[in-house]
Amino acid sequence: MLIKLVRRYSLNLVFALALLMGLQLPNFLHQYETRLDAHYIEAKDQLSQYQALADVYFSGDLHALISKHKSSEQRLFKAEAQIIEKLLARFNQLKAQKNALQGSLISRLYFLLGELHSPLLKETQENYNAEIALNQDSIIVGLASALLSTLLMELLFLLIAVLFKRLRVSPCQ
Repeated sequence: MLIKLVRRYSLNLVFALALLMGLQLPNFLHQYETRLDAHYIEAKDQLSQYQALADVYFSGDLHALISKHKSSEQRLFKAEAQIIEKLLARFNQLKAQKNALQGSLISRLYFLLGELHSPLLKETQENYNAEIALNQDSIIVGLASALLSTLLMELLFLLIAVLFKRLRVSPCQ
């Protein structure tokens, strides 16, 4: 009797917690995308200044500008080449992330899962503003995570019950 009560309340608790967490995922994704957009715009703006120089002196070839800086006799220009290269690499990385986030909700959430250790994700976590927006995406993700979590918990209880039955039934032979 007590075991059934614990099981029922555990399942209800898992369902409720997974539902609340699932409702937050699309909002978290939106805040991540907003932060990504801000970083992208900033990098694009910084890079545009070097691109303007490349447009005037190298027919728009930014890599030619970098090469010219690298081959310069002056250490200042060589150091600046590294700055431009890092900025270009950052811009390209942010652009690739923006492109990866153009798909469906599932593909975007999967992409986010791959970014667990990225500085941008950590920045989003630190500044996350929890809100429950009841839109179609949050409801779908919330219910899916709640059902999946409850199903997994139910399977765990079933596995434990089977193991206990085997221990009770199999006497020492």
